Amino acid sequence: MTLADLVGSAGFFLIDFDGPICSVFAGHPAPVVADDLRDVIRRHNGGELPTKLAEPHGDPLRLLVDVGELGDDELTGKVANASRDAEVTAVQSAAPTQGADEVLRAASLTGRKVAVVSNNATTAIGEYLALHGMASYVDGIASRFDGMDPCLLKPHPFLLERALSSAGVPRDRAVFIGDSVTDVEAGRAAGIRTIGYANKPGKQQRLTDAGADIVIHSMRALAAELLSTATRPMR
Repeated sequence: MTLADLVGSAGFFLIDFDGPICSVFAGHPAPVVADDLRDVIRRHNGGELPTKLAEPHGDPLRLLVDVGELGDDELTGKVANASRDAEVTAVQSAAPTQGADEVLRAASLTGRKVAVVSNNATTAIGEYLALHGMASYVDGIASRFDGMDPCLLKPHPFLLERALSSAGVPRDRAVFIGDSVTDVEAGRAAGIRTIGYANKPGKQQRLTDAGADIVIHSMRALAAELLSTATRPMR
């Protein structure tokens, strides 16, 4: 299968946020956010950090999922709210991905629907799209919402299924673009074809091994392929 095959047969593009559209934590580093979330946990637990959460990694979303697995709903809510607020702050200095705006415009120009499907907070995504003038090119956002169980984040297919249901588009007309193994896993679990976006060294092999139908290295390549369909009907 080629990129032209995928794009030519797709009427609905589901696009991950952090990576394909922007680098969320470019100006507000993820490790700093993760440390702040650990402080929230310590305050809740009287200064203690559960052993499960003590590993010194810098991934706020992984931390949120791990907190959710502890079964403390009050703590999960506190960490989820703090993560949401940190992401809203982070998108103010997020670095746009080259070609992302071109993809959204090209999809609109050629009559495709677009949904942003992300583990990041809906509020933060909406803020970023408005800030960069992209909101009018996006038909929907299926992402982390207040009160959502963290176990439903990708690689669970919940958010992809939510996007499909809202748009009313058959899954065989949809394509999901993501930059992580969990994105590809979520796409496969939902029965949706996937385009892996390899924006860092080593990702092409990981995304291929995970089962991505196609791997690209530039969002501009996707935009160009979309625009090329303006002169031919979708298959």
